[in-house]
Amino acid sequence: MPDNTRESDEKIRVATLAELKDKPVKLVRGDNHNIAVFYDEGEVFAVDNRCPHMGFPLDRGSVKDGILTCHWHQARFDLKSGCTFDLWADDVLRFATCIIEDEVYVSSRPDSVRTEAFYRQRLIQGMEQNVPLVQAKSLLAVLDLSQQRAPDQAAVDHGGNGSDDLGDLVSDIVSYAARNLATFSEGMTRLGCISNLAPHLGRDTLYQGLLYATRQIANETTLAVPHRKKDALQGEVYDLARLKAWLRQWVMTRHRDGTERTLLTGISLPSDALSDLLFGAASERLYADGGHLFEACNKVLEMAARDVTPAEALQRLLPLLVESLTQSGGMEENTNWHHPIDIVSPIRELDKRLPSLLANNSGDADIDPDLSSFLLGDDPLAILRELEKALAGNVAPLTLAREVSYAAALRLARFATSNEVTDWFNPQHSYIHTNAVYQAVKRNPSPEVVRAIFQGAMSVYMDRFLNVPAAKLPSERNVVGTFPKAPEDLLGLLLQTLDQRSNIDQVAEITAHYISSGHAMEQLIDTLVLATVREDLDFHSLQVLDAAVSQMQAWQDPTIIENIFVGVVRNLAAHCPTRRAGQQTAKIASKLQKGELIFEEA
Repeated sequence: MPDNTRESDEKIRVATLAELKDKPVKLVRGDNHNIAVFYDEGEVFAVDNRCPHMGFPLDRGSVKDGILTCHWHQARFDLKSGCTFDLWADDVLRFATCIIEDEVYVSSRPDSVRTEAFYRQRLIQGMEQNVPLVQAKSLLAVLDLSQQRAPDQAAVDHGGNGSDDLGDLVSDIVSYAARNLATFSEGMTRLGCISNLAPHLGRDTLYQGLLYATRQIANETTLAVPHRKKDALQGEVYDLARLKAWLRQWVMTRHRDGTERTLLTGISLPSDALSDLLFGAASERLYADGGHLFEACNKVLEMAARDVTPAEALQRLLPLLVESLTQSGGMEENTNWHHPIDIVSPIRELDKRLPSLLANNSGDADIDPDLSSFLLGDDPLAILRELEKALAGNVAPLTLAREVSYAAALRLARFATSNEVTDWFNPQHSYIHTNAVYQAVKRNPSPEVVRAIFQGAMSVYMDRFLNVPAAKLPSERNVVGTFPKAPEDLLGLLLQTLDQRSNIDQVAEITAHYISSGHAMEQLIDTLVLATVREDLDFHSLQVLDAAVSQMQAWQDPTIIENIFVGVVRNLAAHCPTRRAGQQTAKIASKLQKGELIFEEA
């Protein structure tokens, strides 16, 4: 057992020097965990007794040639400095020692103060070395230190991270990724989603979500060839029309350098004009890259807008879009959009009419209630006609974009479980894309942006057979279930049900009951984010949830919001549970950070 005899608040008595020589390692209790004190080669050293890798007690290790070896995974540390020779293990905290009249003392606190700046730099090092545990511990430390600095803004168990420094933390990660990636990657998309959802998240969910993103970015940068950045055009101020014409030419001829320099030049434009420039280029090819291109552009603008210096963020992020803008294929190259019904030619003809339609659109008309049935119908040309008719009838483009996105959400809510699991990808893409279109139209409803509404509607049409037979919504099944009354118990039941495979209808019923009972959406969002990032899944499920929260804010109808989230949880349940290897790393780091025992005896 550790000896807790103290001479003062700063020093802890360990033993006599003779006792330590006789037994070369001894444990004492520090402020919140055990300290291992070693005698080696005539000197006394002290380190945190928990191996920084997984907490195994270092007093059970061995010392030779000044190297302390942990026998759990053979991590080796320089006993004098605490630095590791095995980067995956992380450095161990060192404590100062002294000898007073043959009595050995050790400081109760580490000999170096690890500041927030230290941990932010350590996070980047953990990403460079691709060590998830280092990333996890660094993220925890940054979140904890920022909370201590602003306790009145600290995160609570559910909802509201409240830290002014999250933007700085995300900016650090974005800067690292931009230096080491050539494309806007899956990891960057994860980071964008978590940044959007952060205001709804408690501290633990935010931590796991950020780790979910950094782990992926670190994996991507390990073998990536960094992008060689270009400069903006140096000359007079260029107007939007000229830049749009140039960018369209470069995108359609797949000219990367021209695309990048034109985009960087566009940073000087007002934000709505830059949005028109970027999304107009992204919509040149129909539903490009299966909808991912439009969403990547949306995420770049969202992330830049939250950055402390938006223009600098755009300079880092816009070049990551160049490859997708120039190399992605569009549905005009896909047989399915030409045969048996040609929907490419009608879309291209409609594009020509959009400037006139929008110029005369007052945006003050109510939408036809029958439009939703057309959007989920079997006639693509009728869908295009009804959307055009709505624009001609003064329905606002943003209202149309919202309706199309809701139709995409219903494809997920009514997805037939008789389909293969991989079939979920199609309606996932449609919903993610249509929400990105909604965000783009909200920024600037120009003809080149609004045309993406019609492209999204055609993707929803192509998903129609995935709703055959259409799954019933919980409100249509009239299932009389016994549910807990307390919202926290309902959320606990939701997580428990997601622990079991293929409980798609059950999680839909729990979620619908939670929302219809009027419980706070913030707690539900926090729970669903946790349920998503704890799994070893790709980014699609998180994107779907991010889109749902965005669309929740666009709607005021509780029934529509319920249906949207039914689609979210049905999609998630279809892919759960996984091995949750990432969550295990997060848990180990959290225990180490809190000073909890993992392998040590009390």
